[in-house]
Amino acid sequence: MGADLDPLEKKLRSLERRLQREKTARENAESLLLLKADELYNSLLFSQQSQKKLELALWASQESFWDWQASHDIIDIRAFTLNSESESTWSGTPIDLMALVHEDDLENLQFQWSMALHGGRERIELSFRMSIQGQLQWVRLRGRVLKRGSSGEALQIVGTTRDITQQREAEQSFQLMASAFANSREPMLVLSPSLSINECNEAFVKLVGAPDKMACINLNLNDLLKGEKVNTNSLEHKKQLRFESVIVPRVGEHTAVDISVSVFDNYLEASSSLIATMRDISERKRNEARLKQLALYDELTGLNNRSALRDIFQQLFDSHGDFLVVFIDLDGFKAINDTAGHEKGDIELQRVAALLTASFGPFGDVARWGGDEFIAVLSKQNIKWAVEKSEALIRLIEEDVVVTNKVELKLSASIGIAKFPEHNDSIEGVVQCADAAMYHAKKLGKGQVNVYEDGLYERMSQQVSMVNDLRKAIEKNLLDYYIQGKYDLQGNLKGGEVLCRWISGLHGVVPPLVFIPIAEAHDLDCQIGLQALEAACDYIAMMEAQQGESIPLSINISVNQMLDTDFPAQATKICNDSSVRTNMIELELTESIFIRDEKAALAALNSLREVGFRLSLDDFGSGFSSLSYLRNFHFEVVKVDRSLVKDIHNNSKANALFCGLVAMLNRLQIEIVVEGVEQESYLPFMENADVNLMQGFYFDKPMPYDQFLARHTNLSDTFPSRK
Repeated sequence: MGADLDPLEKKLRSLERRLQREKTARENAESLLLLKADELYNSLLFSQQSQKKLELALWASQESFWDWQASHDIIDIRAFTLNSESESTWSGTPIDLMALVHEDDLENLQFQWSMALHGGRERIELSFRMSIQGQLQWVRLRGRVLKRGSSGEALQIVGTTRDITQQREAEQSFQLMASAFANSREPMLVLSPSLSINECNEAFVKLVGAPDKMACINLNLNDLLKGEKVNTNSLEHKKQLRFESVIVPRVGEHTAVDISVSVFDNYLEASSSLIATMRDISERKRNEARLKQLALYDELTGLNNRSALRDIFQQLFDSHGDFLVVFIDLDGFKAINDTAGHEKGDIELQRVAALLTASFGPFGDVARWGGDEFIAVLSKQNIKWAVEKSEALIRLIEEDVVVTNKVELKLSASIGIAKFPEHNDSIEGVVQCADAAMYHAKKLGKGQVNVYEDGLYERMSQQVSMVNDLRKAIEKNLLDYYIQGKYDLQGNLKGGEVLCRWISGLHGVVPPLVFIPIAEAHDLDCQIGLQALEAACDYIAMMEAQQGESIPLSINISVNQMLDTDFPAQATKICNDSSVRTNMIELELTESIFIRDEKAALAALNSLREVGFRLSLDDFGSGFSSLSYLRNFHFEVVKVDRSLVKDIHNNSKANALFCGLVAMLNRLQIEIVVEGVEQESYLPFMENADVNLMQGFYFDKPMPYDQFLARHTNLSDTFPSRK
């Protein structure tokens, strides 16, 4: 049949078959191309996903990617974020990068880079500091050589960088903490939950006296503590403890420490650790002990003080038992303290404290009440026994003799005893009763023991009231100052003496013999002396203003005031303020000043003489050593005591003695004033003895200034003016 086809048809059919083959081939090619396109697309998607994953991984690790190629010598650094559109890049040459690096890290970076470029090193890894946006930060750089040239030079290097500033700061902080731990002056420990020592510093090693740190490892902290220990149950609940205890070292003394223990949770491990710090508080404890000693014990004698005594009294009071209070006051202590010096006085106080402790300590408590006063508190003892013990104590106290300036001084004691609750049912009351009994013992002649009797405290309270009233009278200038004249044989007024008088609103007229000793016993005499001097200056100034002239006036000065180094300046100022010459004032003192301190007395008298005051030795003839004082010091005036004047008109011996003393004083060219001239019958004897001046009730009694001046209206006729 094929033979029947014409050539054209054959050609067409051949062409159709060819076209069909080409179509099939084209379809196959298109199908293959489409398959390859799909494969290529899928590969592209996979590549993009891989790149994205890489970028996410770099972002998550806070790494930046960098690339360097030798062809253009540029380093490209890309920092990836979650949004690739906002990624940051930095480009520059290695020199540009190194310009940002800290100078201390630059040399190492240059070396590492050179080794990668030309030294055959395949990897780079180093850390350095560089300036980023004006701030210095730590950067870690890692890289690897991907391509090298024929000569081995690097053609491409890629890698990552990371900001490790926080990591470095954390490492530095850890190093500082570790250094602080190791070098701390305070002992520090790392403990296990069971208190076993895992780590310690040198301060702790030294504290416990160990040879080295390893000797402390695995020791249990509580085994090293004496007293309070670490309470693990409480620590687990509170997470922190602080307490005081004592470390027991291998050698040496125990050390008081303040301990702090805290729980430190270690999240890298399942268990926790304990951090313990210690502080040596030995010095503080010693100071506390010293403060307690000062608070409860007398520093000089070591006896209980008032604070401790209050606690002792309270304990006895709470026990509802009876007890005795023995109140001891030393006699003659002031003379020893002033004459022999405070150091000797302290020694005597310590000696008495030892005697008190030996006598009463085994049976009760002994305390220093203050100054030279002591108290013994004796429970379950009877009064008779206490009296015998007290009398024996006085004999022991009196055994010691203090010799100073050739004068023998002896210490004694006056002791009062009261019983609780027999004499008073309060602590304060029974002490006051014992105090009153002691003062009564002094009145009996000192060196005595006296047991409290009913009404004694009331009488002593009256004396206390008198002291307080006297103090107020002095402070408010309520004392009066009278004048008693001094006369010659013709009855002419030649001078006067200013005498203190006290009229109390509570106690009425109080004689000087009563209130002057009280003033001296309570350090009020110096104020009275200054006020007397002010009154004398006022009287002299008023006499001169009213009558043109005045008489010289004398005042009595106590031993305490005379020995006061400030008195000469004070006295001079008072005279100057009143425009009164110092030679118009005569200062009268007794020989007791020499008994107290002869050397100081002579110095004080010389100071007063130098500024112009006249000095008078009062009560001459009543003591034992007056003649020696006249020899050692020159007095302008001597006042003969009234005891030598008594009965001279009836007793030949009295008259002979009186005349002999006056003759002696006249030969010494000392002005004489005789006290106690109360009868006219004395006058012939005064004239016979050649007495200069007299003073006594025969002429006048002490009287207020206005009355005295009214009696002597014309002073110029009765005495010559002193110039």
